[in-house]
Amino acid sequence: MESFRLKNIIILILALMNLCLLGLLGVRLTTGYSAQAEARQQMVQLFAAEGVSLDDGIIPGATPPAGLTLSRDPDEDEKLAGFLLGDELVMSDGGGGVTTYQSENGSAVFRSDGTFDVVIEQSGETADALCRAFCRAFHYEALAFSLDGEDGNASAVQTYDGAPVVNCTVSFSISGGRVASVSGTHLPQAGQTANGNGALSALDALNAFLGTVQSGAVVTAVTDLYLCYELQSTTATPMALVPAWCVSTDTADYYVNCYTGAVSSG
Repeated sequence: MESFRLKNIIILILALMNLCLLGLLGVRLTTGYSAQAEARQQMVQLFAAEGVSLDDGIIPGATPPAGLTLSRDPDEDEKLAGFLLGDELVMSDGGGGVTTYQSENGSAVFRSDGTFDVVIEQSGETADALCRAFCRAFHYEALAFSLDGEDGNASAVQTYDGAPVVNCTVSFSISGGRVASVSGTHLPQAGQTANGNGALSALDALNAFLGTVQSGAVVTAVTDLYLCYELQSTTATPMALVPAWCVSTDTADYYVNCYTGAVSSG
């Protein structure tokens, strides 16, 4: 009997301890949320003091992704060339990281830094259909056309894992309702993590951008804030993706490097 009673007491004590721990966790979470909300409001006030409107509702709590090092994928190059020029391709290695593909429909040149140029001598698809299909197949978004009749151009932005790579684009030259050439940068969709520590939060990025405003940038409203990538290229690392915060304003888009805090405009 005594043993049974002692067991119940121990169970009750353990239950009370769990409740206390849950309560402490709840207090910490509430305190954390309150601190974040207060920090967002303070940032709104700092921007307001500079004559710039900022809605605290657009400030995300997302964690920036890690930086990435990408390696050129010859199979992806061939796939892209085949998409635009057909399957019967002849490949030649030009040295220095340059590869050329040719077919009866045109030619394509790919380089080690991900840039490429394609000349299309004949195509059976309309420009609209080909551009949209290309963007779906190779991870580009925000396709925009600028046409005068059946001539003009179109452009789109590369994405990586769903995030835009702001300085990695593709351009289509359109003549007579057909795509005549395609040029830009294409990234393989797999890479190695290069850096993931010490990345700036959204509030840190806004604080860095505030310095740009105080230095004379003409801005009256911050309209959006989201994560993206910037493509960097060096001799040692031809393709590296660095996470950044895009600060969209009423006058221009600004990019805050998540590691250095450097601010650039698009």
